[in-house]
Amino acid sequence: MTDVSDNTEAFQMVVESDCVFAVEPEDEARCELDFWQDYWIQVDKLSWPDRQALIESLADTPDQLLQKIILSQPVNTPYKARLRAQHWVEQVTPSLSASAQNWLNTVVAKPSGHMLELESAVTILSNINNQQDKTLTSQEQQIQQLKAQLEALMNIESNLMNQEEAEQ
Repeated sequence: MTDVSDNTEAFQMVVESDCVFAVEPEDEARCELDFWQDYWIQVDKLSWPDRQALIESLADTPDQLLQKIILSQPVNTPYKARLRAQHWVEQVTPSLSASAQNWLNTVVAKPSGHMLELESAVTILSNINNQQDKTLTSQEQQIQQLKAQLEALMNIESNLMNQEEAEQ
């Protein structure tokens, strides 16, 4: 029989750091998921031009990449900026803890990717609708021209018939 006191080291759990980053950033507050959720709530109130200016002022360190990603998430973010944020997600993911990677994937990457797909589909459908509108306009013009030609032919036929009746 093995003495339990001899195996206490075997039962010690390795506890993952609570920091969202694999390597802690200079500002320890940025380690906390609550910091990032609060930041998201704050930036959601900013206009796109204000958020864009903040994005341009940031570097490409992991914590600032995450900041750029969050700045690009509110619904009024233009398509290209949201697409660029997806690239930043790919860049920053390896520098996050496993739980933060799951959070980022679930809360940011998947919904944002889905929104990009929907925006792409809307753009494609709008282009198709515009092309169909142009085609319909062109066809309506052709119909009007054909009606005018048909009316002119009917007038010629009517005049010929009137001339025949007058000659008889």
